[in-house]
Amino acid sequence: MSTQPPAESPGTALGHAARAPLVLVADDSAEMRALIRDVLEREGYEVIAVGSGGQALREMSRRRPDLVITDLLMPGMSGFSLRALMLRRADLADIPVIVLSAYWHRPGETLDVVDVLTKPIGVDRLIQSVRRATGEIAARPLT
Repeated sequence: MSTQPPAESPGTALGHAARAPLVLVADDSAEMRALIRDVLEREGYEVIAVGSGGQALREMSRRRPDLVITDLLMPGMSGFSLRALMLRRADLADIPVIVLSAYWHRPGETLDVVDVLTKPIGVDRLIQSVRRATGEIAARPLT
């Protein structure tokens, strides 16, 4: 039997309810989804990972995420289209979005996102960006 106290989740470190922040990851690469899920779950986040923008929208209708991380170039609905649809919906427009893509910008395109991370991405940089987007940057130092 362990005598150590349970590790704090990101939510409790901020004084919020014990619920871990929910991060929705949309990327057509199964390897990238698995990597992001592994990194963020070790940091105490709850993660839903999907392979397309369309799947991301369906998941958002089931559970509202605290943050969306999306690739831009995906088959079917791209990250560009996903973000545009989110901005047109009052129930989704205020969800922060981080773009994680090897190709992040089309001329004349405004994404209205909190951060743009280019692939390949370092784990520390990803964690820092997620913490900032979920309001945790001051609460938990990057280890």
